[in-house]
Amino acid sequence: MKKLRIVSILLLAIIMVTGCKKKEETPVLDATAEEAASIMATSLCTGNAGTMTQVEDAVELSQNLVLKSTMYDSSFTISSASGAMITYQYQVHYSYGFINANNFQMAYDATGNYNSPNVSAGISASGTLNIAGFLSGDYYIVNGQSGREGTFAMKIGNQSSMTGTVTTTLVNFKVSKTTGLLESGNATVVVSGNTSTGRNFAFTGTLVYTGNYTGTLTISGRQFYINITTGTVQ
Repeated sequence: MKKLRIVSILLLAIIMVTGCKKKEETPVLDATAEEAASIMATSLCTGNAGTMTQVEDAVELSQNLVLKSTMYDSSFTISSASGAMITYQYQVHYSYGFINANNFQMAYDATGNYNSPNVSAGISASGTLNIAGFLSGDYYIVNGQSGREGTFAMKIGNQSSMTGTVTTTLVNFKVSKTTGLLESGNATVVVSGNTSTGRNFAFTGTLVYTGNYTGTLTISGRQFYINITTGTVQ
């Protein structure tokens, strides 16, 4: 009887160990830096009506208003052109005007969805941009914050489904008064949330705008080169 009991215990132990090994062999996938870079790039890019589009719109609106402390409002729908690399549709609201003679402000919010080569998402967005430099100098200076929240379905990396936020802080983006082109600027972009497998993630990217709608994005010591028109990452 004692031998039978010992054999039974050994068999049970073997079954338990085997079961544990099988469980460990099932991978629980984390979000990757490549996936975070793609989310950041598409959130910024003009081809997706991202944060840099709001920068362009704010600068353009500041040129068409009388200097006075009145806030204007406009609501509209935007969608991608036929055959575009990124397809999207958003409901957008802008509130904008001069706080004083040297400070134009634009607040915005939007809801909608997009589909890009690397990621698709349903998002809500909001942000505030401030523009200075109207009274002197060769540049308009843009500072501000923007955020996007939603569910992101990745088509690269681990092809994870993620729910999270993208928070962008813009620092001293310079727009030439002569050409109207964005010439330089820096940004911090934070992507955080959780994957469909239950893993939490957080990535911080530092963007250096290098001109001609390109930038260098550094995440955890790795450099990614992004196209701010198309949202592509190299």
